[in-house]
Amino acid sequence: MREWGADISIKEFFDLFFRRAGGERVIIPRAMEASFEDSTGPDGERIRALIEQHRNQQRQQLRDDLEKQRVRLAAAEAALTVKTTKTATDSKRIASSKIAAIQRRLDQLDNPELLPGDSRIFPGSYALVMVSIDGHRQVLPMRYQCRPAGKPASYDTRFPGTYNARRDNLDGFWREQFGHTGARQGSCRLSHAALS
Repeated sequence: MREWGADISIKEFFDLFFRRAGGERVIIPRAMEASFEDSTGPDGERIRALIEQHRNQQRQQLRDDLEKQRVRLAAAEAALTVKTTKTATDSKRIASSKIAAIQRRLDQLDNPELLPGDSRIFPGSYALVMVSIDGHRQVLPMRYQCRPAGKPASYDTRFPGTYNARRDNLDGFWREQFGHTGARQGSCRLSHAALS
C-alpha cells in the first residue's frame, strides 16, 4: 500500500474473516492474516478478534482430534499386549502418525513466526490483490478460482479444476467466459496474457 499508494478495502476483508469465523469454509493463507497484526483502529481490532476466534476454533478441533487418536493408540497398544495382529499394528501406526501431524499443526498455530509455506496460495484460497477501480488502486481479498456465470457455489467442489484455463480448452469448457468482459454476473474475463 505504501509503495503503490493503494487503499485497503477493509469491509471486504472483515466480511471474509467474519464468514470464516462463522463456520464457512474460507481458506486464508496465514501470511494474509499477518497483514492485520499491526493494523490500528476499530476495524483492525475486529479483524484480529475474528482471526483469534478462528484459531481458537482450530485449536479446539485439533485437541479433540488429538484426544481421539490418543484413545485409539492406547486401545491398539492394549490389544498388542494380548496378541500381535495386523489390525492393532496398523491402528497403532496410523494413530501415532496422526498424533504427530496434529501436534505439528497445533505448534504452527501458536508459532508467531511465518514459515515460507504460510505465503503460498492454493486453488480455492484467498489472496491480497491490488486492482484499479476508476483509476484508483485498491487492495482486496480475491479467491484463486473462477466460477462460470450462473453456476451455484457447489460447482466449485464438483469441478475443482476451475482455477486453471488452458489454451486448449478455451473453446470447450471456458467457451462462455473466454473473451467476455463480465457483462453477466459472475463471469470471468480470460485473456491470452492471463494464460502465459
